[in-house]
Amino acid sequence: MLIVGLGNPGDKYDRTRHNIGFMVADKLSDEYSASFSKGFRGEYAEFFLNGQKHYILKPQTYMNLSGESVQLIASYFKIEAEDIIAIHDDMDIEFGRMKLKKGGNDGGHKGIRSMIQMLSEKDFIRLKMGIGKDSRKDTVGHVLGKFSPDEAEKLDEFIDFSVKAVVCCINEGVRTAMNTFNTKKKDKEDIKENIEEEKEQVGEKLGGFFSFLLKNRKNSNKEE
Repeated sequence: MLIVGLGNPGDKYDRTRHNIGFMVADKLSDEYSASFSKGFRGEYAEFFLNGQKHYILKPQTYMNLSGESVQLIASYFKIEAEDIIAIHDDMDIEFGRMKLKKGGNDGGHKGIRSMIQMLSEKDFIRLKMGIGKDSRKDTVGHVLGKFSPDEAEKLDEFIDFSVKAVVCCINEGVRTAMNTFNTKKKDKEDIKENIEEEKEQVGEKLGGFFSFLLKNRKNSNKEE
């Protein structure tokens, strides 16, 4: 599998909320004594888990172009989209909570958007790391800002927990990992996301249904 930690390169972005994907990637590499090398427009490392080789990637393209780095390494090692886990920040989830999900839209995250565009696929796994919102700051100021002192105290534990979720996903599959690590849905953001996901699924089904009706109508016209 390919584990992609999303973030921005450079000291000014180090340990900012938007770089929490990098932090998880670094912790995962430490856990398995994997060293990063430069390549594929990023930094990548190899590690073994239960005898199987896996890869960790930190794109160095800046967030908006992350998909370019992901596409290069996935193509080179012939890794399918369904075997990619993208780790990224999510403002719609409160700090300290996370959500594993397979497929779907980009949710407004430009790194995920770039991955979808470059892979021409949505069917990869996402590990959404909650960073919450701050009404006193605009979106850019919040995501590019450092964690508050209270958050910083809990950050290492949050990252450790996320690494366990990644390892579970690799060893036991995404469904088991989702059931084990996803927090119960209870807040407004989760309810809103559930509604959006249901709309998306219904839209896809209706799209197929209308295509079926249109095809039948054309066939009927030919018969007439």
